[in-house]
Amino acid sequence: MFVPALYGFIVAGNFMAFIGLWHMKQWGVQLYLSIFFIKTLFLVVIGDLGPGTIIGIISAIIFSVILLRHYPKMDVNL
Repeated sequence: MFVPALYGFIVAGNFMAFIGLWHMKQWGVQLYLSIFFIKTLFLVVIGDLGPGTIIGIISAIIFSVILLRHYPKMDVNL
């Protein structure tokens, strides 16, 4: 299994999403939500669901709700 390569892809995607969020772009929100679901699925598959992971998932859900409230105000263009 290519666990380090997959996790590296997730970390790189998360970094790109934060760059998009920093510049208030809608693609940043879309990428963040996609990577959130991919990361959650990845952690479930490898069986890494500790208390820190659960807290991270809850904080990401709260952050996603805040992002979705501001989504219409963000720039559509790249």
